[in-house]
Amino acid sequence: MTSILSLCGIVVVLFCGPIAGSHVTGEKKSSLAMFFTRQPQPLAAPLDDTVNFECSLNIGARRFAWYHRPLVSKKWKRLAYLPGGKTSQYVVNFDNKSRAGDYRCVAFYGERTPGLASDPARLTLAEIEKFSDKNDVLIQVAQGNTVPITCPVPHSEPRALVSFYKDNKLIKDVNLVNGKTLVIKNATIADSGSYHCKANNYILMQVSEANHKTILTVHANTTYQPLSFVKQPQTEYTVLRGKNVTLECYGAGYPVPRVFWSRLGSTLPLKSVVTSEGLTIVHVQPSDRGEYDCQLNNDYHRIKTMIILKVVEPPRVINQPEESMFFEGGELELFCGVTGEPEPTIEWLINGETLKRSKTQIIRGSTLFISEVEKKHAGIVQCVASNEYGSHSGYSILKVTPKQHIIGTTESQPNTTAEINASIGKHTRGGGGIRRTDKQKKGTVEMIPPNQPYVTRLSDTSVMVRWTVKENEGLAIQFFKVQYRELGSKANKQTDEQTSKQSKWMTANSEIPSHVRSFEVTDLQSNHTYKFRIAAVYSNNDNKLSPNSVPFHLHKNIESKKMPIPLLTNTEAIGPHEVLLIWQNNDKSTKIDGFYIYHRASTSAGDYVKTTVEGEDAYNTTISHLQADTTYEFKIQSFSVNAASEFSQILRQKTKKISDSEVDLETEQEVAENKLKPGESNETVNVTFIIVGVATLSLLLLGGLGIMCRRARHKQEGQESQNEERVTSKTITNGRVMNGGVTDSKINITSNPLAGLDASDDIMQPKSGQQSPMEMTSFLNGQNNNGSNNGRNNGDATGSDVNVTSSHSEPPSLLQGSLPIEQRL
Repeated sequence: MTSILSLCGIVVVLFCGPIAGSHVTGEKKSSLAMFFTRQPQPLAAPLDDTVNFECSLNIGARRFAWYHRPLVSKKWKRLAYLPGGKTSQYVVNFDNKSRAGDYRCVAFYGERTPGLASDPARLTLAEIEKFSDKNDVLIQVAQGNTVPITCPVPHSEPRALVSFYKDNKLIKDVNLVNGKTLVIKNATIADSGSYHCKANNYILMQVSEANHKTILTVHANTTYQPLSFVKQPQTEYTVLRGKNVTLECYGAGYPVPRVFWSRLGSTLPLKSVVTSEGLTIVHVQPSDRGEYDCQLNNDYHRIKTMIILKVVEPPRVINQPEESMFFEGGELELFCGVTGEPEPTIEWLINGETLKRSKTQIIRGSTLFISEVEKKHAGIVQCVASNEYGSHSGYSILKVTPKQHIIGTTESQPNTTAEINASIGKHTRGGGGIRRTDKQKKGTVEMIPPNQPYVTRLSDTSVMVRWTVKENEGLAIQFFKVQYRELGSKANKQTDEQTSKQSKWMTANSEIPSHVRSFEVTDLQSNHTYKFRIAAVYSNNDNKLSPNSVPFHLHKNIESKKMPIPLLTNTEAIGPHEVLLIWQNNDKSTKIDGFYIYHRASTSAGDYVKTTVEGEDAYNTTISHLQADTTYEFKIQSFSVNAASEFSQILRQKTKKISDSEVDLETEQEVAENKLKPGESNETVNVTFIIVGVATLSLLLLGGLGIMCRRARHKQEGQESQNEERVTSKTITNGRVMNGGVTDSKINITSNPLAGLDASDDIMQPKSGQQSPMEMTSFLNGQNNNGSNNGRNNGDATGSDVNVTSSHSEPPSLLQGSLPIEQRL
């Protein structure tokens, strides 16, 4: 308990201060009050050099820790703890190649947590290799042509600076194309000579000289010369986003050729310029990727080449993890939206410590799933995206609500307010209460609630909600209901808390069959944040709520990779009520979390029933609970946390007919149930007739007396009923009408319109020896199904605002629309 209180104190200091509006992580402002003003920077250094890494924050930390990850390893090793403050420096003595790799600092604001980690910075060994060329290059062209002389630069870290020499004399003030090509425009005889190049590593102060020379001969022959490439064009360019590049294409001949550029399937980029040096594209963007064609033409002949442009980019977190609250022992799922090329790898950290994969901690692409949340998961959660061009992180706050414990016992108690109140066993509506007896508690069959739901985006205005139910031997579930509630703006925390408490839970109209575990919620508002929960209605007409989902922000026009459309290849009826679906996902480049299956009867124009299949490697599923001898249509989507694909083609399949043997078997069972049991005889029937006759005679004698008594009491009962209607504040015990009498039902129903308080957000722990004053009422709407009685028979109070349910076998409906729904005790 002490550690929890310490953590809460730290959270108050860090997260309740002013929000830094100037710091942006990815595309969204961070909700944390502290942030890095300076991250460690990548460096290249020679051996035996001293390297200084530095990080700074806007708020002084209690202490710092520095970590190192070697190039050949995936594990971080702690190097040192350093004193706190706003800035920390770590000095690396680069005396061994093993010290190369990634370095990061972690700022701690408490003894252990929370901790905020910087983006990693790479230390690289500075080096330059020798030229590998061996033979001289001979170039002969007619004057007036454009001539390129290229330097085959060897590998160098950092990139080497190139200089050219003609006849062993340095060529000054020359602009090189792509940093390595000397271009001679409109060549003349005076440009003939011997050329060579050198590469200079400015950190090592080392110069490497080419082994070969380029011998250029320019002649004045004006007769026809065949068209050819002066040097074989480079067929592929890889360019970092935001940089400039020139696609080189040089040809020579006589007459001097002209150059024409085009782009396959599109026009040339707006920021491109065609010159004698090639096609120059300024500030390259991912949209500039593609195939470019260069054509040389001198009226006698034409030659053509194809060039592929690839654009790479450092990682960037565009959707950082949402600030979330989870329950100890529950499940957690967080998403981190990233961009980058090549596709970045994702590292998840909590309080500066890297999360390792395990049975309870699963990292799938950019999604983190923890199947059993612990207190140690509370604090700062970070996702770090990295590729060979850099790293970038997004971070947020992760809150964990601990399990409640009754004083004097070690038994764990439920986390939600509804479950806490239910465990207390006291109903406090209207000041009155009904305490359950020990006998009632022992006779109660357990109602297992659904697990915390997961939410994924379908469109700008809709989401898919998915949930599971633990295998159990408790009461059977009749159907599910999905509820959702809009949360307030994060721009004003005080306003948000007020809005959060006052907002109403909305209930989707559909009753979801007990075998279905997903539901599409529509008509939401983009760029708004929602919570979702699942209500399970059981065979005893009672209900129980799942924990609330993580707050889900429904982004508009989210920038993400287009999801691959599955190929629905085959459907097969495998019984009167089941159809097998088989599909393919041929695009393995995009990470997906699973598939949505939609089906409905072909003769119906209603909504599709949705089924979720988890896992990117899934390729088949069986759809059950179908009607026999009925044609259904099926379609499928792939999905990730933030997007769903377009629909696949629609396939139709008819279920099988029920065989005659199956029909006969059902008929025989029904007949057998209606027959007399073997122990029964005609004698028993005769005795029954005698008893019935005697009872009938008795009733006739007593009937007259009963009528007279009822007439005498009629006037008095009418007056009491009117008095009862006038006392609107009086609590009425509600239940189901059983044969004209109100049973001692445990379902309490109210039309109270102020039931929008979030059970999972406002947990109140009762003091020792006291019962919780918080009330929860049932999902059941309590409509009287006994239509013949009109709600007035046998003591049912007329004019009451409390609905009473009958003993009808059909389950009552949940409240619909914007009406609030409450949980019983």
